[in-house]
Amino acid sequence: MDSKPETTAMDNSSNDSANDIKDMKKFERWRKSLQYITGLGMSDGERKEFRNQVDMEASGWQCQQCESWRDTLMKNSPNVRFMLDNLKKVGCAMTKEDFKCMPCDETRSGGFSPQDGILLCQNRFFSKSHQEDTMVHEMIHMYDNCRFKVDWSNCKHHACSEVRAASLSGDCKWTREVRRGFYTFTKQHQACVKRRAILSVKQNPACADEGCAERAVASVFESCFADTRPYDEIY
Repeated sequence: MDSKPETTAMDNSSNDSANDIKDMKKFERWRKSLQYITGLGMSDGERKEFRNQVDMEASGWQCQQCESWRDTLMKNSPNVRFMLDNLKKVGCAMTKEDFKCMPCDETRSGGFSPQDGILLCQNRFFSKSHQEDTMVHEMIHMYDNCRFKVDWSNCKHHACSEVRAASLSGDCKWTREVRRGFYTFTKQHQACVKRRAILSVKQNPACADEGCAERAVASVFESCFADTRPYDEIY
């Protein structure tokens, strides 16, 4: 009959030491957090160092989550898979390497570049659903770029793609609008699409003149809002 090895006093001592070290690290982290919040007992240099450490830790965690969600959505999201299939059909097959998770400023949650692919703003997503909508939004830009050869320096071209992306991606669904503080029920979707498209076109240096983005979106809205390709309709 097999007998289990006895736990020695040395084993117990090693475990106790490891636990003590962990507890000391937790206490030290708590102490520094309290000093940072209160401003007591920490120099400006120490505050900056602690803030940088926290930011680095958060950035690493955010990147891991963004990449994990990206991989899961590419496998399991019907909307993402639909766009992947249709991008492949127009000669622009995508892999996970085409979606780059990086930190961004507060003005965006994603971006598209014909040269660099799709940017996913790892520090801007409040849920997996938000990241899913962002991925689809940017994939619609890629679809337009591949199929229609968009001239992104042309404000009307850019406006058309922004109208389509805002309308088809889920970016303007009612729950997202409520989160932004918009509660209108009559033609809320159209109002959101126009507003979001204008905000995006304004970031284009070629369309930065006063009123340029508004005029561009207004001139293409009716035809581009009605163009739901590759979808059969707006979902």
